[in-house]
Amino acid sequence: MPAARKPASRTTTAPKRTTAAEPAALKRLNKSLDDSQKALVALRKDLGKDVSKGARELYDDLGKFIKDARRDSGKLSTALRKDLEALQKRLAASGNPAAKTRSTARRTTGRPTAAKRK
Repeated sequence: MPAARKPASRTTTAPKRTTAAEPAALKRLNKSLDDSQKALVALRKDLGKDVSKGARELYDDLGKFIKDARRDSGKLSTALRKDLEALQKRLAASGNPAAKTRSTARRTTGRPTAAKRK
């Protein structure tokens, strides 16, 4: 009887994403905008063409507002992601700031200066 074959091990070559997740508040905002857009579409279906010209204009204005807010929230999400990535790069380039602070503190408080000895 032949020996059982082991499946070939698989390794992933795709880089892992290191970007931060979208903030929870932004997720809630996007969900609210989606829900309000759905409600506006449902309202338009319910009312049909039996409303005045002024009401239709207000409906269109509100729809445009929601559409613009949705687009701007996407831009905000992109800007926040880029800012966080830049901050991570700056932190990585600066090293460990806590270690620098500790070594400086030891040097300055370790011995009295020449002016104090007199």
